[in-house]
Amino acid sequence: ALPISEEKQSRVGYVSHFLPTSRRIVQFSNGKAPGPNARVVYIDGAFDLFHAGHVEILRAARHLGDFLLVGIYTDQTVSEIRGPGYPLMNLHERSLSVLSCRYVDEIIMGVPWEVTQDMIKTFNICLVVHGTVSEPNPLLDGNADPYAVPKNMGVFRMIESPKAITTSLVAQRIISNHEAYKKRNAKKVRSEKKYYEQKTFVSGD
Repeated sequence: ALPISEEKQSRVGYVSHFLPTSRRIVQFSNGKAPGPNARVVYIDGAFDLFHAGHVEILRAARHLGDFLLVGIYTDQTVSEIRGPGYPLMNLHERSLSVLSCRYVDEIIMGVPWEVTQDMIKTFNICLVVHGTVSEPNPLLDGNADPYAVPKNMGVFRMIESPKAITTSLVAQRIISNHEAYKKRNAKKVRSEKKYYEQKTFVSGD
């Protein structure tokens, strides 16, 4: 394939050069499978810019069962939810971030937006959970509830998010800190320039 030009990259957004292999993915997995009578808990999301809020909700979900299965949305789904410019990390990067969390036993990459009965039966899911803190989601406005099936089956539970942190909040903090850094640096440059402009030659005689 031909290399992507910088101009094209600027139009399409961030282009990752991370090439996932089965060995790379396995290195992040604990290699454990659910036992025959294991209580499998399922939680899904974008998990973009993996942060402390994600870790805490995964920990809370894991404590509700014996095996935690995490579904990760496709890049296209995240873009539809969050808008242009998202996700900040691609599916493979987000998947490895989640898989490296100690509370996660297994992941499903590129899950559908709606939790289906087939998914629940295929993966022997006993409980589907969702946190109380999440990004504003226009897909929920007037659209089908993605958790309608597990709710009707009586296997859905909303759990309290331990931390009120979202990816958007983390991104805003990064941008704000970067802007503050640029302002401090610009002020320093102006001060140094003024110093050298006003500096006079001192004779050694």
